[in-house]
Amino acid sequence: MQSQAPASRNPFRNIPFRNWVLVLGRFFSLAWLLAGLVALLWGMFGLYSVLVHKAPLAIIQVEGDINSSDRDELARRLKATVRGSYFGTDLVAIRDVVIASPWVESMSVQRRWPDGIRVLVIEKKAVARWGEKNYLSARGEIFQPKPGESDSGLPLLFGPTGKAAYVMEQYRSLNERFRPLKQQVVELHLTERMTWFLKLASGTEIIIDQSQFNDKLQRFFWLYEKQLKPYADRIARVDLRYRNGLAVSWKDGMSVPVVNNQLKKLEQVATQDGR
Repeated sequence: MQSQAPASRNPFRNIPFRNWVLVLGRFFSLAWLLAGLVALLWGMFGLYSVLVHKAPLAIIQVEGDINSSDRDELARRLKATVRGSYFGTDLVAIRDVVIASPWVESMSVQRRWPDGIRVLVIEKKAVARWGEKNYLSARGEIFQPKPGESDSGLPLLFGPTGKAAYVMEQYRSLNERFRPLKQQVVELHLTERMTWFLKLASGTEIIIDQSQFNDKLQRFFWLYEKQLKPYADRIARVDLRYRNGLAVSWKDGMSVPVVNNQLKKLEQVATQDGR
């Protein structure tokens, strides 16, 4: 007896015609959706190309607390740099041009609709002189003065390479500590051996090293209030580098040691000057 091969079955034979219509409808809906998405992207790309390549050049607006000559000079340099429109302008290139100016402390750049590029610049302000030729900003950054610019009324600071910010910080701290004495630091010099040379507005010079810095300075403040204050205008120099005392040099040339917080020969010095 011969067996008959089973008839092949068509998987789509039993699908109703109505379901076929639904499947085809979904297929064409998806196709139209994809086509619409492609058209939208193509249109956006075309619009971007028009805005970038055919829109007018961006207008540079330099703002900030800077003088008019610096603003005009910076605007001219940026105008030569900007080649694109509002969308096509390279903001990084603008930043590089502005930061390259030695007198710029900080800056920010942003687009301003519809065709502007806003550049906000903060100019470096000299708060002290650094050595003979340079200035120091509030951040402790060294920069060169502009041609013809000079301000000898600023305090004079100096120190080893890389120590500008540290010297500036110490200058501020010392000024605060000398304020109760109604004294102001006008010169501050840090040596390679980390020794400080201070000069006060009264003309008095003070020398102090890093070892027990605060203790030695506090010792001077105490002695100043207790004994030195009446003779402040006669003090030429105070050396605080001693472990248990200090030495006072007077403008008349006499050097008076201080041991155990006691000023020696003060009465004799006062008598010699008729006090």
